[in-house]
Amino acid sequence: MNLFRGSAYSNLLSVAERAPLSTAKTHSLLVPLLQGWRVPLQEFNADELNRALGRVDPARCTLAYAQIAIDCVVLCRTSEHAELAAQAVRRLAGEGQLQQFLEYPAMLQRLADALGRIGEPGLACSLLADVVESLIAQMAADRISTEQDAEQRLGRNSGVRLTPVHIECARQCVLARSLALHQRVASQVLSVALDGLGSLVGGQRGRAFMEYNYYAGMVFAALGEADAALRAWQRVFALPARHVSAISIAAYKRRALLHVARHGTKPKLPPFFASAHARTIEGHAAAYVALVDVCCPAGVASLAPAVAKVTEMRNVLQNDENAGLARHLLHELPAHYIRRCGSVYASLHVERLAELIGFSTHPLAATRGREAVDVVGALVRYIRDMNDPGVALDESAMGVVVRFMPVRATVSSLPNSALLGGGGAGAERQWMEAVQMKVAEATALRGRLEELDRHLALTKEYAVGSRDKTLSNSA
Repeated sequence: MNLFRGSAYSNLLSVAERAPLSTAKTHSLLVPLLQGWRVPLQEFNADELNRALGRVDPARCTLAYAQIAIDCVVLCRTSEHAELAAQAVRRLAGEGQLQQFLEYPAMLQRLADALGRIGEPGLACSLLADVVESLIAQMAADRISTEQDAEQRLGRNSGVRLTPVHIECARQCVLARSLALHQRVASQVLSVALDGLGSLVGGQRGRAFMEYNYYAGMVFAALGEADAALRAWQRVFALPARHVSAISIAAYKRRALLHVARHGTKPKLPPFFASAHARTIEGHAAAYVALVDVCCPAGVASLAPAVAKVTEMRNVLQNDENAGLARHLLHELPAHYIRRCGSVYASLHVERLAELIGFSTHPLAATRGREAVDVVGALVRYIRDMNDPGVALDESAMGVVVRFMPVRATVSSLPNSALLGGGGAGAERQWMEAVQMKVAEATALRGRLEELDRHLALTKEYAVGSRDKTLSNSA
């Protein structure tokens, strides 16, 4: 006898009621029912949905509760509907045994698709983050519980696998444009190491991995974490593929802009990446390749060509939604041009430096809106904001001089680990960085000396034995 007769969810509720009696039997009855599932309601019926949700324990039969919660999301049309759907999803994340999704992985894709269409990226991202965080915790706990020796867990993989809700959470986070959500998703979702793709991502697993890292890079870039964003976009090219994806082309464009802004050098694809694919990507991103070439000249150069190229590409950048990264590139570019001057000059008057790098063409030189633009003053302010220990301003009555110097760590500037107590690890790291910097400086000096020796050996005086003549004359 069906105790739930009269309910639109009678079949699902009757199977869910048997869940604690026989898991195998429940699975054999529930999965076929879910595979051919059609929403039994024509429109959002709060009373019916509330009754169905109240009759299923999410801890005992997570799949059945998840399907009803998904129906709530699919049917909701108003803010009141969305609130009920949100409560159902939050209860699923808080009480559900999400490892039951392993019995029917397609349910995760169904949940991700439903929340992706809810129409409010902020709400969708928040709900997806709740689900992902709970899923991550349960995956990690399952990984730990299966280890025979708890002391041997150090260095092992996390046990966390990529799922459709990971990807949709990152995508909705980008669409939400919320700093709080960006920070939450970056720390609680994107920063968790993945053990693999597993069986929870159906279809094109490579595409899922690329898409997840593409959105992850956008989240990190929005937070100003350039290194994390570059690493995420680098992973887009990590898996072999038969064809070039639009995702890899979009990631290449964004990575090119951010890499030049961060390092001032041309980005490179991984050495193992197929050269044919690399040529295809560069062909589809020809404008960005040209921009990188203009922004990364050899030696001292003017900013004018780079500024002109960005202005020329304004429509392309807007269509690709890369205008923000382009503005960031323009802001960071003068710093790299200034540092390049340090490879040629030991010091320069700031007026001469402004002339060499063409700072008058840069948008920062005209931010004051005055009739007579104070280019020198704008450059001085920019150098101060750089806060680069290798570029110093020396102000005197004779004017402002920019001095370039190697960054050297002195003993007095480094912390004493004995005085830091619990901060000894940080002090050790700073000392190691200082030692590495000294080694790099010594290596550079050695290379310079070898270059001078080779130059001396090619001079006419050295070739005719001038040293011997000097010795004979002095005798």
